[in-house]
Amino acid sequence: MLTAATFDKREFVQKPTRKENVILYWLTPAKAERDLFCDIIQILRKQFAAPNFDPHLTLLTTMEDRLSPKEVLQKIEATPVRLTVRAMAFSSEFRKTLFVAFKPNRSLEDLVVDLGGATGSRPKPLDDPHVSLLYKALAPNVLKELAGTIKLPFTEVTFNSISAVRSVSPIETKADVEAWEVLAEESLGGS
Repeated sequence: MLTAATFDKREFVQKPTRKENVILYWLTPAKAERDLFCDIIQILRKQFAAPNFDPHLTLLTTMEDRLSPKEVLQKIEATPVRLTVRAMAFSSEFRKTLFVAFKPNRSLEDLVVDLGGATGSRPKPLDDPHVSLLYKALAPNVLKELAGTIKLPFTEVTFNSISAVRSVSPIETKADVEAWEVLAEESLGGS
């Protein structure tokens, strides 16, 4: 028998999210910073049974049916990008669980515009450039403690390569992260 209470519960059952295949364009940190971020990601991955992934800063997301990612990356004529660390931060969003926030600057903005032109898409300004260190739903008090505990030995990070990665969108689970596939990589000039 279907009662009002039963109907109300069914109404609020979360429907599965429709996933789309996309290409993510990432900036990758230079070796010293990359190695440290990888170490932190590994420690957190083991401690919280979280996914493993390469440290990156997402620049742009496009539909997978666009131009060849390798051709897109070959069109980019940028130099390494140096960004100032703003804070260690966290949020309730899976894709931004625990992360290093950066201050945007002109070279980052120019690279996003160039990448948009190369992909034939309209890029969105990066209001929150960041490198994630953990993808896992955790209590806010745990995330606050982690953010307060992690101290980076540098205030700036150099990003010297760009990658194109196949993904699904939205990214909501460990399996989504573990399915990432790097399709193409290019060093940024002058690195």
